[in-house]
Amino acid sequence: MVKGIAHLYQIRKNLWVINEIDRTLIYVYCGERKVLLLDTGFGLLDLHGVVSHLCPGKDIIVVNTHAHGDHMGGNGQFESVFVGSKDMELAETGMSSTEVKQFREHFLLESPYLNPSMADAWNPKPALRTTPLYDGDVIELGGISLTVIETPGHTKGSICLFDEENGYLFSGDMMLTWCVWGHLMESAVLSDYGASIHRLRELGGGIKEIFPSHGKIDNPYGWPIWHLDPHILAVYDDGIQSILKGKLKGEPYSCFLGDGKQVSFDIGGITYREDYLF
Repeated sequence: MVKGIAHLYQIRKNLWVINEIDRTLIYVYCGERKVLLLDTGFGLLDLHGVVSHLCPGKDIIVVNTHAHGDHMGGNGQFESVFVGSKDMELAETGMSSTEVKQFREHFLLESPYLNPSMADAWNPKPALRTTPLYDGDVIELGGISLTVIETPGHTKGSICLFDEENGYLFSGDMMLTWCVWGHLMESAVLSDYGASIHRLRELGGGIKEIFPSHGKIDNPYGWPIWHLDPHILAVYDDGIQSILKGKLKGEPYSCFLGDGKQVSFDIGGITYREDYLF
């Protein structure tokens, strides 16, 4: 670990989360034979070194929940990375110079954990080989099986990983304790986003805990940054359906990645485009 840039938390006997510059969460899940590195964050850390220290001698399987720079920035540290099939092109190509500039300006240079020289030196690269994951694929770690669930929403190729035996859902950016960006050019239409959330909700009591890719301690329920209670699925499902039925109207929202409308829920919320509902 690089002092000051990230914090490491052991949240289960064989599960760790890395909080990189207080912006994004990276998970390390250790099985009997292999270890999962879920997302590579901005890539500011020696991820191979960190994972090898936590789970020595085990092959590393690297998976991106989706192809955004704060989730695949460290892909270039690895020979092979898996990503949802519909985000393949984004992951293979890597970030454009414009995207790198935007992320550096709006995420890295605004971070109190980085000095300007470190932000300027940031140069994310794709992995040498990118392999697609499809709905129903299973990642075997040895004593741990994770099923891929395609969840178009935040991006069209977003995926979740579900450890059914333990009831763990690794949800990427599908749900957060603040409003998720669903208005991006690479986002799915809101009705598809809602269908993905509803599908996850139908897993019901099988989900015991949700591990998101971002978190803030100042959330209404006081949850740890790596935790979402499963009831958030009902909140998002009902909220998105209310928007689609015209029962909820968003307020104007603008950011460096585009304009849209935003609705806050009891916990979390969604940003969307009115011309991109169905």
